[in-house]
Amino acid sequence: MHPALRELIRADGTPHFGRFEVPPGLINWQDYDARDAMGAPRASWAKPFLFKHFDFYGVQSSQFSFGCGLVRLGYINTAFVYLYSCATGLVHHSFDLPLDIGLTCDLHPYGESGWIHPLKSNHWVKSARTPNSRSLQFHWGASFHGAVQMSLSEEDQTLCMNTPVANTGFAYAQKTSGVPVSGELVYKGQRYTLNPKTDGCYHDWTAGFLRRDTFWNWACATGRLGLDGPLVSVNLANGVNETCAQENVLWINGKLYNLPQVFFEYRRDDVLSPWLIRSACGAVDLRFVPFDAVRDHRNFVLLASRFNQCLGVFSGVVRYAEDQDALELDGLKGWCEDHFARW
Repeated sequence: MHPALRELIRADGTPHFGRFEVPPGLINWQDYDARDAMGAPRASWAKPFLFKHFDFYGVQSSQFSFGCGLVRLGYINTAFVYLYSCATGLVHHSFDLPLDIGLTCDLHPYGESGWIHPLKSNHWVKSARTPNSRSLQFHWGASFHGAVQMSLSEEDQTLCMNTPVANTGFAYAQKTSGVPVSGELVYKGQRYTLNPKTDGCYHDWTAGFLRRDTFWNWACATGRLGLDGPLVSVNLANGVNETCAQENVLWINGKLYNLPQVFFEYRRDDVLSPWLIRSACGAVDLRFVPFDAVRDHRNFVLLASRFNQCLGVFSGVVRYAEDQDALELDGLKGWCEDHFARW
């Protein structure tokens, strides 16, 4: 295994690009030689507003779906949490705060981040990342709290990559999935226990200088295939990490396999209708049927967001090697996302 990079940005201000076997020691974004599209240096005061970062945890169980995230946009920061179950329907809470108020971003891929509301008691989120775990703790008032922990062995592989964004930036992505997850969520006294033998999980830690107008589609199916099958997770995306390395991968019991690029077909005016996610070569042929969606649509002209994170069920096949039979994902739960951001 190659040794980890000490820092993502070199002394001359240029990033290291490509897929990494282990995360770099630090995302030292302040050292990036940020330029505009014509090559003019960006003012030092502007760089904190151009740097974007998000930290998202997701869980899929047969009984519920859960998500929690921290988002840094420079101008504002957002914390959100949601729970979907047959008993509760979709419960979704979020807060926006100006600049970095309440937000602590540790830009070490193995490190800690957090958020706390300065005016509302008992509203906080803590995220911790180590070589052996990804863990989340949160309180959203007295009625909604929980803890999630993803456990990694030495054999489990994390997707780590950094790609150019146009000629003005970079996008570092660190994604962990297809590993055992444990913990408990509590909503209005009802306890939801995570089962490491069956439940699926996903963690996305992304940082970089992204496009002013950014769009992506993303899909993830995660969980155990049958009673005695493997723990699997599929990560598929279009729109950001495609210039020198792409992020389409499959985890089987923690081992990482590459997948080809894919097309997303869906109705943007009706995201709850079925989606198709397919590759030109036929290795990926999936259908996704949503049962609900977390939505955030707002347009402030200078800042805008069209965010649809759909929750649903996958069917179809994935072929990850020429000598392997098709892996059938029928009944596996997950997400499909339609996201435009002006930031």
